[in-house]
Parts: sequence; C-alpha cells; structure tokens
Amino acid sequence: MQAHAFGTPEAAALGGLPGADCRVVASATEGDDAYVLLDTGPAGRPYLYGVNVARADGGWVEGTSGNGPGWTCTDPERELGTATAWGEAPKGADRVRAAFGDDAREAAASDGIYLVAWWRVPCGPDDYPSVEAYRIGGRWVPDPSKELIRELRRMM
Repeated sequence: MQAHAFGTPEAAALGGLPGADCRVVASATEGDDAYVLLDTGPAGRPYLYGVNVARADGGWVEGTSGNGPGWTCTDPERELGTATAWGEAPKGADRVRAAFGDDAREAAASDGIYLVAWWRVPCGPDDYPSVEAYRIGGRWVPDPSKELIRELRRMM
C-alpha cells in the first residue's frame, strides 16, 4: 500500500491527527528532506514527538518518528540520515547552539522549543547531536547538562 502524499511536511507529519491533540511546534526542510516536531501533550504540558518526512509521490510522506532526538537513517543504500537536536529551551532563550560531530549550528528557540537538523549525514558510533549553549538575554549560556558532565569528568 502506497503512503498518502500531503502538500506540506507539516501536514504529512500530522497525518490527519486531530489538531487539538497534536500541534506542530517546529519544522525544518532541506531539499527533499524535512523534520517536523510535534507537541502531542495537553495544553501547558508538552510532550514532544519528532517525525522524518520526505518528498515523494508528488508531495510529502511521513517516515520514521520517535519521542527523542538523535540520528535516523533516511537513505539505507548510502547509510545517510537526519540528525536532530530538539527539546524545551530554558525560559528566556531565543536561540540554541548545537553540534553534531564537528559541525556546530545555531537555530531559533521559539515558544520554549528548539529544533536543529543536519541532513544526509553519516552516523559514527560516538556521533550524537548535543546542545552546547542557549542565548538568553543576548548572552550565550552553556547548556547546564554539559557543565555537569564536564564537572563529573574532572572529578574522575
């Protein structure tokens, strides 16, 4: 059975789900690839869910999805995929800086949510996108979890 093609990546990710139960909170597109971040939680209690989407059959079709960021294979023949970093940003953050391997990127944080994507990239055993810092009040602030990891390593 062939997947139904939609007019936009966001419509493909929603796939006919009721709008009140599932809202698009961020999306990114490059060429024939897209990633859409949904909030499937009740109002005021976000539950984020990411969906890979691809252009095919004259529109956009839903691919793999999941409740966590990371790397997902989108081109098995060449072993390439989409890497994502996403989540809830700290209060007041308007931008996020994330890295995948040696490639650092910035993206907007909007309404407390951020999404950063890398397209058609290989994934090594130690590669996983990670947030480096948030911009809050015009100043870059390191991701608190990164600081905790650094401190733990110093203690070892």
